[in-house]
Amino acid sequence: MRLSELFPNVDVPNPNPVVKGLAWDSRRVLPGDLFFALPGQNHDGHAFIPQAISRGAVAVVGERDRLDLPVPYIRVGDARTALAQAAAAFYGHPTARLTTIGVTGTNGKTTVVHLLGQLLPACETLTTVRVEEEGLSCVTTPEAPDLQRLAAQAVARGQKYLAFEASSIGLAQRRVDGVRLAGAVFTGLSRDHLDFHRAMAEYLRAKLRLFELLPLDGFGVVNAADPHAEAFLAATPGEKLTYGIGQGDVRAEGVKELHWGSECSLVLPEGEVRLRLPFPGEFNLENALAAAAVAYLLGLSPREIAARLQGASLPRGRLDRFTAHTGAEVIVDYAHTPDALKRVLSLLRPRAHRLIVVFGAAGESDAGKRPLMGQVVGDMADFAIVTTDNPKGEDPRAIAAAIAHGLKATRGQYEVQLDRGCAIRLALTRAGEGDIVLIAGKGHERFQWTARGPEPYSDREFLLKSGLASPG
Repeated sequence: MRLSELFPNVDVPNPNPVVKGLAWDSRRVLPGDLFFALPGQNHDGHAFIPQAISRGAVAVVGERDRLDLPVPYIRVGDARTALAQAAAAFYGHPTARLTTIGVTGTNGKTTVVHLLGQLLPACETLTTVRVEEEGLSCVTTPEAPDLQRLAAQAVARGQKYLAFEASSIGLAQRRVDGVRLAGAVFTGLSRDHLDFHRAMAEYLRAKLRLFELLPLDGFGVVNAADPHAEAFLAATPGEKLTYGIGQGDVRAEGVKELHWGSECSLVLPEGEVRLRLPFPGEFNLENALAAAAVAYLLGLSPREIAARLQGASLPRGRLDRFTAHTGAEVIVDYAHTPDALKRVLSLLRPRAHRLIVVFGAAGESDAGKRPLMGQVVGDMADFAIVTTDNPKGEDPRAIAAAIAHGLKATRGQYEVQLDRGCAIRLALTRAGEGDIVLIAGKGHERFQWTARGPEPYSDREFLLKSGLASPG
């Protein structure tokens, strides 16, 4: 594609090169790439323009005044927006050829998208789990070229739907700007990512952006119980549905908790049907209701929705169950925020004789949530072991101390064991028949991010390979 085709409203300087790919990391530039100099929190992409050109970039897009470069330079007001729009054009606007649904919220995004993949026929899903499997340079929402590339691959495979997670950081960094949305889902808002957003109001604005990107006929699905529901409904230009337990347009009535699942009456605008979910927790029932609302808006009948949810499963790393050789039940879950921990612990507390939690908090992330996580665990668990969870460049001892501050406030019983494997072993030696050990924070993850970079590690694989537990 010619450079001028990516920027049809810009006077592109000569020569007008053929662009073979899009790059935003100078270390990964290939010959023929168009390089976008993105401003960042720690580094400014403009400083790496010479490196990008030396690796074969045929043109550069940036925000600074005209630069004297040996290749064409296009100055834009926002390089991230330009990257998103160029990526959509480069891949032929694939999201316009799919019914594309974005899901945002602090918790539940992965599960809602995963359930949509099981409810909707020929539905491509892009979740946090898949992002790690693909080895993409992000945690949740890929950079715009990767997002558009995966959408184009879905079109080529004949998929009809695309459901993806829209993180607050991805939205704030304009990665979703080139996506043609059909609908959006808001699961709820609680504290997270304040290292990036600085304040809850800014975090909320980032989430709202997904709904502001909706076309005039785009639909919105909103958690009726969230205090910010009205703001998201007001931002929805087209049809809108709320969902919730005992409230909303799509709701669960008469909920009955089973040993490892739940039953309820699923009430939709055009009917009511009995629903039996094969996984437990009110938070997972809410996630199922969100997916059901989307499926209803896209034409599935109440009976079809209930039947498909009855056979659905949770994503990897969400309430994964194991049995320890001591007879204790072991749960591996991704819960890594105070609210997510509280929800999982509320589910497990009445099922456990003793509840033991192994958890930590990520480094170079919202430090303010660390004592809050400690308070939640101290209030609800019998014993906690504080360990490492992607410390990155921070001192793991300092992170553990911040968590311990919250545990001490509740007089909760705890130990600190920074070696995560040793922490899990310690927890299992303390647990017996009727006890539950929750290993929280990493879920599906297959790496531990330290000051040395990513190191292979998985809670699930550690349990199985060490012989400490078996599936189920």
